[in-house]
Amino acid sequence: MHRQEHSLAEKKDSDETSEHDIWLLNEEYQYYDYIASDKALSSIRLPDNSPFFEQDIDERMEELLRRFKGNVEENNLKRPDIAILNKEGAAVIVEFKAPGVSMDNHVADLMEYSQLLLAKSNGKLQQFYGYLIGSTLNPNRLSHWIKFSGRNGYFSTAQIKEPGTNHVVGELRSEILFYEDLISKTS
Repeated sequence: MHRQEHSLAEKKDSDETSEHDIWLLNEEYQYYDYIASDKALSSIRLPDNSPFFEQDIDERMEELLRRFKGNVEENNLKRPDIAILNKEGAAVIVEFKAPGVSMDNHVADLMEYSQLLLAKSNGKLQQFYGYLIGSTLNPNRLSHWIKFSGRNGYFSTAQIKEPGTNHVVGELRSEILFYEDLISKTS
């Protein structure tokens, strides 16, 4: 099952979206400007060499992971498995779950990642697309998620609000997908 994950993030040292199989999620993502998988988010630079995120983005991500993923070292300092960004203010967050790990326990992770990336991008990001991919799901634990018509998986749209003021600062469109469905797209 994790072979498909590696197909999506195959060239981990490359910033080029065209060198990844990200089309499995949506063909538009091939045209995004930046991709980060297994690299520090603070290392992403704009064309003028200015940082895309505030420099403490990686430390803040580690703090977040300690809260909802337990011991950071056990998770190999994981960030979103894949983050894809464009200059127009959109980000794609992909989170893979190991077989047997129930995805319903991790739906809030996508919102937390989105809130942190939004805050640390200094207004560069407002639109987020989140993907939670795995093999196990208890649909009874999903509230405000809608099942796809005619196929497996679920989707949801949520406003991203500033915690202190409750002011809407962005939007997250999320999907829960199954490995078997991604694999069938390749055949």
